[in-house]
Amino acid sequence: MKLLRGLAASALAFMLASTIAFAQVNPGTSPLSVPKGGTGAATAAGARNNLQVDRFTGRGDANYTILATDRVVGTNAAFTASRTFTLPAANAVNAGHSLIVADFQGTVTGSNTLIIARAGSDTINGGTSVTISSANGAYLVVSDGSSKWTAQAIGAAVASGVSSLDGATGAISTQSGSLDVTGSTLSGNVLSSRTFAATQDLSAFSAIQTLGYSTAGDGGGAIFQKIAGNFIDTRITAGSITNNGTSGCTNGTYYTLAFNGGTGRGELGGTTGVITVAGGVVTSIANVGGYNGAMAVGYTSGNVLSVTVPGCASTVTWTVSSVSTPTGSFTDSAGNKWQITYPAAGLDARAMGVKFDWDGTDGTATDNYTTLQNAFSFAWYKTNTSIDVGGTQGGLVLLTKQSAMIGCSASNPIVVPYGVKVKGHGNYSSVAKMCDTFPTSSNQWELCNSFSHLACFGTLLEDFQIFNSINVNGSSGRSVVYTNNAQHEAGMRRMTIFNGSCGRGATYETGYGGATYILLDGVEFKGGKSDANCGGSGGAQVFINFGTTQVLVTNLNVSAYSSGSGGPRQFGLVINGGFVDIVGLHSEQVVQPVQINISGGVANGMVTARSVIGGVDCVGLFTLPSGNTIGNFKISPPMAVNGCTRLVTNSQSGATTHMTSASATDVVFTPDPRAW
Repeated sequence: MKLLRGLAASALAFMLASTIAFAQVNPGTSPLSVPKGGTGAATAAGARNNLQVDRFTGRGDANYTILATDRVVGTNAAFTASRTFTLPAANAVNAGHSLIVADFQGTVTGSNTLIIARAGSDTINGGTSVTISSANGAYLVVSDGSSKWTAQAIGAAVASGVSSLDGATGAISTQSGSLDVTGSTLSGNVLSSRTFAATQDLSAFSAIQTLGYSTAGDGGGAIFQKIAGNFIDTRITAGSITNNGTSGCTNGTYYTLAFNGGTGRGELGGTTGVITVAGGVVTSIANVGGYNGAMAVGYTSGNVLSVTVPGCASTVTWTVSSVSTPTGSFTDSAGNKWQITYPAAGLDARAMGVKFDWDGTDGTATDNYTTLQNAFSFAWYKTNTSIDVGGTQGGLVLLTKQSAMIGCSASNPIVVPYGVKVKGHGNYSSVAKMCDTFPTSSNQWELCNSFSHLACFGTLLEDFQIFNSINVNGSSGRSVVYTNNAQHEAGMRRMTIFNGSCGRGATYETGYGGATYILLDGVEFKGGKSDANCGGSGGAQVFINFGTTQVLVTNLNVSAYSSGSGGPRQFGLVINGGFVDIVGLHSEQVVQPVQINISGGVANGMVTARSVIGGVDCVGLFTLPSGNTIGNFKISPPMAVNGCTRLVTNSQSGATTHMTSASATDVVFTPDPRAW
């Protein structure tokens, strides 16, 4: 019996082992379902799909609500508009559940975007959505299983960048050199350029800063303040009389009467203009703020300015009809106004849109006439409190190393207002190249408002060059630099002036405002042909007739073209008035380097000179014509003929002797030269 039970047990064990072996070799065709712990699939690929490890859902040109069972959702058609794919609720999936949303079609653009939106009150990176805004962008999104999704930008075109960079949140990308923030509010106030800043909603900020000058003229390197009022870097460009005084006005022309009212600033107590009265009424008002409205800034269209004219039965009014468009300040996409601020170190002219891009050809360079005038006028802007009682006006404008072209579209001079100093890197490093088509009868640069007939202090050109081509034939009375009222640390210092074939390099005349001083310090004047090659008269290279003002001339160089290039020039420095102190003078290719012709007595001017050296083509280093006041000129050692025929050509009335050689003592001419 025991033997039978043992045989039965052995037989059963053998049968079970054989069945198991058969099952291992032949697993069958009915996989275990997913709910019972299986995969529900007969293949590995099917198993990954059933377990939602691999699953792709393609969507076309339409909005889509992503399912909890989706794993990769991608575009399979080009969008014709912005589309939104909405996530499932964060609590509808497991914590750690991830899915990918991507532009597989590769046709998403900045306008036809793919927005990934939350469901209900969930958040995505703390916000409501993230956006794919360029081709082939993608996001990996992961749920916390409750109410939050985190989104990480991935994809070939890093159009969606990262979700956070230096405080800026949302999709961040670099597009054409600019930091572009999409899908969220810009939260960083340092921007790549003024052009980019103007495209943004900057409502969240009170101040912003733009970076450097990677794009010429784009206003880099500036700080802007949000304002509620009007821009102050505007100039009056037009206006009209709205009350002519009614009757009784005293006929004549008025220059110094101040206009009051409006939102802007003007000279002294108010801006000035040229007021003409005829027939007892005001017939015209011109040049308000001077040429280009250079000293009438901060006004707006519609401002009514009033002025009291002698004799008029009523107050004269003049209404502003237009002002210039700022090239420094700007308005952003939300309508906020951003006023450029004045840097402590000085205003870089590039912040106002000036481009230093001239390199040999006018036709390919930018005309910077308007932007440079804007820079000078903005620098002048004064406080409500006037100067001499604690207020300020004027400032420093900086020119970079390169050449900027000016004046192809000009009809008037560019004006450097009261107290403005223009400074470059050096007289051969920073260049203001005058356009060849600049009007030949017009002054090119004017220091101060020449119409105001008021003293103007501190206006100075320093360390740069003003260049005219050799083929520019200005009229004999036209000046590259002109002033009739600049005084007190005003004029030019360490400058080079190329005045072209004909015409003046500089004119200092009249001297409105009384006795003071003006500078001509370390200035080189270059260029100029003979009178015969300038239609009979090329004019003086430098002309001084500055009344009772002291003119301090230091280290002056006057030179022109050689005979082989159409020279020499007839006149260098001509002095018809003023009290001129010359310390350091040299000439080349100028027949009469200095002519002194001050009539009417020594009260109208006197000249002293020392450290003077002649040069090629010089007949007399100094010339005293017959009409010059006897005794108004003194020359002191050191002095050298050095190429001139004589030191002084003495043609004064009654004179019999020239000065042909150097003297170890001071010499005056009364009328003949004598030791002093």
